This record gives sequence, structure tokens and C-alpha cells, in this order.
Amino acid sequence: MGVFSSTDKKKNQSDWLDLDDLSLVDVSKELNTSLNMEPKLFNRFTHYEVEQMLVNAGLITAVEKRGFYNSIIELEILNDYDNRIYIKSENRKILVHTRLKVSQFQLKGDDEQFPMIYIDWLLTQNINFEPGDLKKELYFGQEYPGLNVLNEFTDFIRGLSKKLGTSGAFNVPEYFHDAVLFSRKFRFIDPEKEGTFRALVKNFRGTNLRSLSSQIHQNRVRYENGDPYEWKYGEMISCTDVYLEKKVFHEAYFKKVEEVKEKLKFTLVSK
Repeated sequence: MGVFSSTDKKKNQSDWLDLDDLSLVDVSKELNTSLNMEPKLFNRFTHYEVEQMLVNAGLITAVEKRGFYNSIIELEILNDYDNRIYIKSENRKILVHTRLKVSQFQLKGDDEQFPMIYIDWLLTQNINFEPGDLKKELYFGQEYPGLNVLNEFTDFIRGLSKKLGTSGAFNVPEYFHDAVLFSRKFRFIDPEKEGTFRALVKNFRGTNLRSLSSQIHQNRVRYENGDPYEWKYGEMISCTDVYLEKKVFHEAYFKKVEEVKEKLKFTLVSK
């Protein structure tokens, strides 16, 4: 499953987070190579430690249940801000690929800053897929169907956040189905977006997710008054810091979410 098909997301669609400008000057990789040092995730976790976190989160077992045994875990550290983890098959084809960063950010109008893991890229794919085997259409952005390991991946990210000492993690789902798949542990920071998202889920409950996502991104979903609905990017966050959890997801937030969810109604238009 290609959760994000591009890292060039249009961040100007949301002003809820003020992200630091990150320098991508690559010096750490060359330094580690010249000193024959083992690359470490976020300059802290060894290959073995990352592997143990993946195992503890159930991600390796989940990959095995999909038929991929003896998987290979690789780390690629380009710099302090660009860390990549691969899970590959025995013949080194990519099964899972994630690109992670750490950024200080602050909520709009607030002076406090919080370190967060940013899931800049996530790809999971079943490379054993053959076109004739798939009866249902793929999600937008997919070359192969996914491995259905998002729950385990989320548990890994939250565990990594706790060990790293960050306040949680966030992502910017490019497609509606991405937000659905992440929604077990992530919520939109903007209560309007969260309410609208929940209204869509409620309104089309029972509809096939692939079909609904396709209809949304083909601009076939309308508000009740006939105005077109357009999916826009927005930050989804999962807090491991109790203080930040209460700061972001307070009573007024959930009240606004419920108001929007109950107010909005949607319809589908034919092709």
C-alpha cells in the first residue's frame, strides 16, 4: 500500500503546524562511512534495537503472516533529519519502506514547541500480487495492494516515540483511505477536518473503502446542498505525551468535532 505517493505535500493547505526548516545537508552519512561506524536511527538506535522494536510491535510477524519469511531489515541514514527503514523480502524487494524525521513544531498561536516524529513517507506492498489475482481495484497511488500492517506500524511508531522521548508522531495523509487506515491512533489536529472526516465515514458507512476513496478523489462526492467536496491535506497526530494529548484534544475540540459531524451530509453523483 502506498500510503503517501509523494513527499512534496502542499503544506500551504494547512496552517495548523509551524514546521522548522530542516537542513538536508548530508554530512553524517559520509562521516559514519569514513569512520566505519554503524548507522543509527536518529543517531541513537542500532540496527538490532530497531529490529527489536519492529518485532515487539508485531510488524515482522505480520509480514510473515502475509507470506514473507526471513525478511531483511535495512537502515538508511542520510542525515540527522532523514532516516529510512526498509523491510525487504529474501530477494531484497521492498515490502515496507518508511521515511522518518523529527521536527519541533508548535500549534498555531501557541509558544510551546513539541518534538514529534514526522512520517514523511510510508509504503507497504504485497509484491507477490499478480494483476489477475486482484478482483478489487487498487487504492489511489498503489502499484501493489498493501500488506495490511498499519496497526503494527502505528504501534512501532508510538513505541519509537516513547523511546526517543518525543511527544508523539504526525503524518499528512494524501488520500482519504490513508486517513481511515491511520485513524485508529491518529486524529486531525483541526477539529473541522476531523469532524468532516467523521461525517464522511458516518454518511457512507457500509460503503467499500476503495470505492469511496476513488469517488472522493474523482470529485464525485457533494455536500447536501450540491457543492462539491474536495479532499484537502491536513495533519493527523498521535500523542504519546499526556500533556500534549490534553492540550490538543480537549473538551472544546471534541464538541466541535461532534457539531461538524452531525451537521454535514454528503451525496454521490453519477459519472
